[in-house]
Amino acid sequence: MPHTRTDTDSLGSRQIPEGALYGVATLRGQENFNISFRKLRDAPELLKALAQIKQASAAANRDIGVLPTAIANAIIDAATEIAGGEHGEQFIVDLLEGSGGTSINMNMNEVLANRALQKLGKPVGSYDIIHPNDHVNKGQSTNDVLPAAVKLAIYDKSYALIDVLEHLAVTLSDRARAFDDVLRIGRTCMQAAQPMRLGQAFGGYAAAIRRLIAKLRIARNEMLVLPLGGTAIGTGLGAAAGYRKAVYYHLKAIVGAHVSPGEDMFDAMQNADAFARLSSEIRICAEVIGKIASDLIILASGPNSGVGELRLPSVQPGSSIMPGKVNPVLPMMMQQVAFAVVGNDAAVSLASLQGQLEINHFEPVIASRMFDSIELLANSTRIFADKCIAGIEADTEQSLTNLLQSSALATVFVPKLGYAEVARLVQESVASKRPFIELAIERDLLTHDEVLMVVRESTDYHEEIA
Repeated sequence: MPHTRTDTDSLGSRQIPEGALYGVATLRGQENFNISFRKLRDAPELLKALAQIKQASAAANRDIGVLPTAIANAIIDAATEIAGGEHGEQFIVDLLEGSGGTSINMNMNEVLANRALQKLGKPVGSYDIIHPNDHVNKGQSTNDVLPAAVKLAIYDKSYALIDVLEHLAVTLSDRARAFDDVLRIGRTCMQAAQPMRLGQAFGGYAAAIRRLIAKLRIARNEMLVLPLGGTAIGTGLGAAAGYRKAVYYHLKAIVGAHVSPGEDMFDAMQNADAFARLSSEIRICAEVIGKIASDLIILASGPNSGVGELRLPSVQPGSSIMPGKVNPVLPMMMQQVAFAVVGNDAAVSLASLQGQLEINHFEPVIASRMFDSIELLANSTRIFADKCIAGIEADTEQSLTNLLQSSALATVFVPKLGYAEVARLVQESVASKRPFIELAIERDLLTHDEVLMVVRESTDYHEEIA
């Protein structure tokens, strides 16, 4: 067959496209698991992490004398290229492959072996010189390489999420300052409760995001504790003496972070709770942002038939049949992202639960779902901050009208007017369907300026006195 080469494994021989750097294991993986939209080439952080681990492993095996220097250096050079973004088209295995990560690991091993052969001036497929398993995978197993790479990839990828969450917190804080003097009625159970300032609500939103960032950072740092060096089940069988110490020495320098082995390698390989913990923190971030989005939808409802206290930026017409209608599409986007992230977290939780005996072989779906959550939340949150939050305006007049028409203000005026007088005003207000503040001003019990002064004073934060 023209323009092909022959690669052989224990199941037989297959024809590989002549220019391909992958081999028969990759081809079988691609054929068996062509199921999703995300291939290994579509996960650049994972490709980078896998290449960095292979680079560190080759350097470690060279240092301890079990891999010839020329071969190790060729593998290191090839891995450096891949970590830098080259040869991405060679990684064709589906991220949801069902071999527990073996097809992903072998895709990397084969590409590295063949690219290293090219660097030595040897033909692709000359596995008697550099073998994907015997040389590139030396001292390793899919069982320790893949979860380690997924952890490093998520650590790398989640930086962008933390960055955009910090941007959201700053944007919310800016709106909090802008709205500091806007009086409004606070609501509980969708009913009027007590007066407050709109800036206080947005300040609360900003504080929530900053608190979540702190939690996210803690969980993210757990991604730097790796099972690498445990090989197949935690014993390290198959790795030469000194490999573990050497591979972490090199990996720290390559990654630029303080990676370390798990305190107990059997625990590190058996359990995926660190993934579940970080996934849950990402889910909680999505839920809180989704709740903020829901609040904005309520407060901007109307404009003439709802609460109408906020004006969201108009980014597109809202209806194909109702002229002039503008919908809160960006907050609705955030709600939908939250739904998707909750679903992804459920998949991660189930995958963590279903680990069996010495390993968890569901890291592919963990990687797929966590990558998806991070991308969805990071991309949508930046749009939400820039195109919605930053441009929100307060309808100060409507907010004040809603506040002053509410009988929930009654408690505020008890110290000035007395309980009995306020009670009579509220009762008359209900009977006459007029705001009780209007009645108080009409009877010269209060002036409009006094009302605003007392209400504003009531919105100041009161610490509990011990």
